[in-house]
Amino acid sequence: MGRTLGWRRAGTIAVAVGLLAISPFATAAAEAAEPSSPLCHTGTWETGRTANPWAKETPREVVRTGPRLYRVYEREWISADSGARVIGTRVHRCEGHTQQKAKSVVGFGLNERYMFDGTTLVRTSQVGWREVVGSINDKWASLGYEQGIVGYPTSNETSTPTKTGAFNHFSKNASIYWSPATGAHEVHGLIRDKWASMGWERGDMGFPVTDEIRTPRKTGAFNHFQAGWSIYWSPATGAHEVHGQIRDRWAALGWENSQLGFPTSDEFATTDGGRRTNFQNNCYIQWYPGRGATAYCNSIPRF
Repeated sequence: MGRTLGWRRAGTIAVAVGLLAISPFATAAAEAAEPSSPLCHTGTWETGRTANPWAKETPREVVRTGPRLYRVYEREWISADSGARVIGTRVHRCEGHTQQKAKSVVGFGLNERYMFDGTTLVRTSQVGWREVVGSINDKWASLGYEQGIVGYPTSNETSTPTKTGAFNHFSKNASIYWSPATGAHEVHGLIRDKWASMGWERGDMGFPVTDEIRTPRKTGAFNHFQAGWSIYWSPATGAHEVHGQIRDRWAALGWENSQLGFPTSDEFATTDGGRRTNFQNNCYIQWYPGRGATAYCNSIPRF
């Protein structure tokens, strides 16, 4: 599940275009015929060539995200195809990338989105410029970008502090976490809150190994994590972790589709030296060293 990071492809430069306002008479051909300009220039560029008698590109701002530099330009030109005046923005990615062009997408709280090879650069009024790269970018794309369940990025990609991995946080109480062992997976809502309360990937659960998945027969959801941990949520029970031999017993019985239903507590220690997780329907699973895990309902051993 290795991560391919577009910025490591050296030797070329990338360009993205966002059309902020187009004359009603502009066509797809007119957009395709927009004039090229010097890459990563630092001053206003103008052309007087016959096909585009008036066009200019004016530097607006410089954006740096970690090692990568972007230059943002205001764009104006006259379409050679229709004579329409076209107004927009252009972003040059100025350090070793493949040349590309893409429109800015506006809506869902997102002001601008520029798509490069393996990287997406966005600007929102809430948090400014943010960058999503590599496998995290691929996962975000598969979820529908800002229109999907995670929303738009509120952080740049950040390395996890104590384990090899990375993450971006997103606007809908969501995150996408990546590690070499697990790939990239999203976590959101109350399951994310529970995982965060237990130390994120630094805790015993490690990284997520699935996206959030809806339970097949009952209203609820879950994420599985490294080291044999899961967090299950339902409207009636909230979000709770389950792990180890208690989780194994519950899984063998049919998970939430069994008589036990969803967990109603995290695992906790009992006064007699055991461990226990409570479930719906007045059920629980009790574990003791050397004896393993047994399921009880109404205090009667069942399974």
